[in-house]
This record gives sequence, C-alpha cells and structure tokens, in this order.
Amino acid sequence: MRMRRETTRVIRSWRESFMEIQYTGAKFVSYSALMRIPLTITTLSGLEPVLEQELRSLGMQVLDKARQAVTCSGTEESVYRLNLSLRTGLRVLWEIHRAPIQSVQELYREAKSIPWEHFIHPHKTIAVSVSCPMLSWASPRYLPLAVKDAVVDRFSETFGKRPSVDPHAPHLPIHLHIEGKVGVFSLDTSGESLHRRGYRLEKNLAPVNEVLAAGILKLIGWAPNFPLYDPMCGSGTFLVEAGLMAYGIPPGILRTHFAFQNWKLFDKSLYEKVRKELEESAERSKVGKRPAANSAVTGGVPTECSIFGSDRDPNALEITRRNLSRAGLQGKVRLFPGAFEALPPPFPPEQGGFLLMNPPYGKRLKDPELETLYRTIGDTLKKKYAGVQAWILSGNPEAAKHIGLRPFKKYALKNGPLDCKLFGFTLRQGKYTT
Repeated sequence: MRMRRETTRVIRSWRESFMEIQYTGAKFVSYSALMRIPLTITTLSGLEPVLEQELRSLGMQVLDKARQAVTCSGTEESVYRLNLSLRTGLRVLWEIHRAPIQSVQELYREAKSIPWEHFIHPHKTIAVSVSCPMLSWASPRYLPLAVKDAVVDRFSETFGKRPSVDPHAPHLPIHLHIEGKVGVFSLDTSGESLHRRGYRLEKNLAPVNEVLAAGILKLIGWAPNFPLYDPMCGSGTFLVEAGLMAYGIPPGILRTHFAFQNWKLFDKSLYEKVRKELEESAERSKVGKRPAANSAVTGGVPTECSIFGSDRDPNALEITRRNLSRAGLQGKVRLFPGAFEALPPPFPPEQGGFLLMNPPYGKRLKDPELETLYRTIGDTLKKKYAGVQAWILSGNPEAAKHIGLRPFKKYALKNGPLDCKLFGFTLRQGKYTT
C-alpha cells in the first residue's frame, strides 16, 4: 500500500508539472531533466524479482510491482541510463497521463487532451500499442485506432498537418495500458525491445532471448568469480550475456538508436555524458581481468573470469565467435568443439562452479532421440560434474524427466511464446543431494 501511495504522489507531481509546461509553453526539457517522473520497466514473466533487484542496484526508487513490470521513479537522465544499462528489462515506459476511461469516446477525449506536439513535429511518425484485459465497452483491437485518431486529429487541428503511422520504427511509440477503469498513457522510450542488444545479427535455431539469458544468470546466482560452462552453446547467448556482466559492459552500449532520440525534448549532451560515463566504467572494469584457460581443455590455469562454451556443431561455434566479437568480448570466452559427454570438464568440478545449458526441446529431434539426449546429459552430470551446480532450461518438461535427477529448484519462464522450465541440480560425489 505504501508503494502505491508513493506511485500516486510521483504521478500527481509529474502531471502538475506537465500541465504547467502545457499552459506556459516552457521548454519541456528544462523540467524533465530535474523532476521525478514515473517509469515502468517491462520484463519477461518470471523475471520480475531480478528486474526489481537490478533497478535497486542502479539506484532507482521502486514504487510498485506487477506482472511482467516494475514501476520506479526517475529523471530524464534515468531514462538514458536505464536504456543503456538494463540487462533484464524489455522496455522503459514513461507514463505521461492517466485518467478514468470506460468508453471509446472517453479514451479518444483523454488521448486528444495530451500535448503530443511537445514530443514530436507533425511530419514524424507514431504507433500505438495496447495491453489490457477483456473489456465490456470495447474490443481491444479498436483501442489503438481510437488513440491514433485522437493524436492525428490534435495535430491536424493545431498545425494543419498530421503524423503518419509507422508500425515498425515510429518516432513516437505510444503505449496504452488499461488498469481496471483507468487508462494509462506512456511513451516507449526504448523503441525496439531492449533484448535487441545489437550483437546477434545471425542466429541458429531456437535462440534464447537475451533478456531471458541475463535474467537466468541472475536467478541462478552466478557471479563472475565462479566458473561458468555452457556445453550446448548454440549462438552463444548465455556466454555473451555472462561476458557482458563479467566485464561490466552495459548491453545498451552496443545499440545505435533508441526512440527517445527522435523527440524534441532529447538532450543530446546529457545522453552523451551518461553514455561516456558507462563506457569509461566498462573500460575500468576490464583492467586486471583476462579470460580463463584450464589445463583440462586448453593447457592453462584458471584466472579471475572463467567462462567456457562448447558445441558439437562447428557452425554454431562460429556464430558464437562472431557474436562475442560484436559484443566486444573477442578472446574473453574460451570455446571448444565437441559433444558434452565426450569432453572433459573445462574447470575442476570439485572446486565448484555453474553449468548452464539449453538443450533441444524436441522439434528438431524425434522422441526416442530426445530421451537418449536427456539421459546422456544426466549420466554425464553424475559421472563428471560432482561439485557443480547444473541448470537446464527446457521447453519439454517430459523430456527433462529423463535426466534422472531430482531438481532442487524449478522456475517457470517463457522464451518468446514458448513455456519453459528452468531446472536446478546440485551434484556431490556423483549423486544428487538436496
């Protein structure tokens, strides 16, 4: 209840300032740079706790939590910093207006009352997205049309010109969320989803979402001082996200554009200052760190940051190498070819560490092959990885039963539209123990 009251206070303060801007014609950026504004960060189902933790670690004041979203209060600088830094967030939504809405007419009226001209010029483009439950007063598919009509009508009546609609790369992405009897209007400051880091230009089959990969690394409690091994690395998403964490590289640094850069209020100098700070911090964090090598695989010795990957498919390894290179991690992760069951552990298992994999779910393998694969995974874990904590992401819980180990932890997650389970196993002396 306290968090909801704080949310209401921040929103009320922001709306009062917004109305002052509207009526006085004051330069918008001068207000937004200083005052607290409500920001809602969306994420994947099951990652809400790690997103909240990440926001707090970035110094944000968390106001409220909901399914697949966390609301906090921030400033214009926060918008820039979050888009560049967040690992477990999908979009940074800036709430600009909320009002009671129980009809299409009320929705149109409220949308038209918002001074959209403070954000973009009439010749720019817009798009409207909506999230809501089933409504008694309208079909959800009509809501984006009502908001779009209100926005273009306001521009047409004020300037004699109107923005066009671009559903793919709009200058102003508008989001409407219906909460009970209340409509919440937000600007999507991110544009493209933040899982599009910029390093994965090519992928193999069934890639893991980048935000999901980062969230899983946080869920399982991995930290860079622990060895990490993905023996079925595919396009290397777990490895890249782990490398970005280990070397302090903000994932948004790899992107070339965010939606907020299209807006009138965009403060380029402030954005470049934030970006430079993050880049310099990443460079400092690399000092003294080097990729690990281990005698079992490479003839070297373990070092501070130990991240390893392998795959039986040489094409997958080549894709992983290119993704690592684009992420600025060339030479930072040890890769080697071969099947999981045929390779020695890349670090001494008895010293502890993490093994994380995303085996095939079944679409590429027939049922008997799938059973054999998962049984082989379980046998290999028991024979070679005593002392390691193993985590397996699977979209086929039935197949996962053939691992032959009882998980001490399960997480229900989604990889795109696919329901998945993340299973955690503790291995000691070749046997699973709780």
